[in-house]
Amino acid sequence: MRENTIVCGVTGSEVSERAVREAAFLAKERGARLIITYAVDASFLHGITIELRPEFAEHSLEQMGKHILERMAELARKEGVEPICVMKKGRMLEVLKEVAMENKGSLLVLGKEEPSFFHKVLFKDEVEDHVRELRERTGLEVMLVK
Repeated sequence: MRENTIVCGVTGSEVSERAVREAAFLAKERGARLIITYAVDASFLHGITIELRPEFAEHSLEQMGKHILERMAELARKEGVEPICVMKKGRMLEVLKEVAMENKGSLLVLGKEEPSFFHKVLFKDEVEDHVRELRERTGLEVMLVK
């Protein structure tokens, strides 16, 4: 059985801030818990030719994640909601799926950023492909905020 829980994935971007505000508004309106989630994902370093220890990169991403979660939590508080903040290692889609399933989530809220030229060249999948995958794998409603 699904609980009244909203999971919001964040990256620290302006679009993430809008997603948190929307998720907090919905959580307050529905009397739901809000879980703000940040994924520590250093996988983009695989294949880089400079010497960079993975544990150093992960530590740096974790420190950045703490600051991002603090900032996002403050935005939720301004909307009148006290969020739960979760940081996990892994790819964002996997982390969101885990957090949503562990907490019996009812809604996933994500920011939709316009992809840069660099992103379009590197990644073939569109955001909608990831949303479809999340819906299929979790059975949850997924909301995109622009």
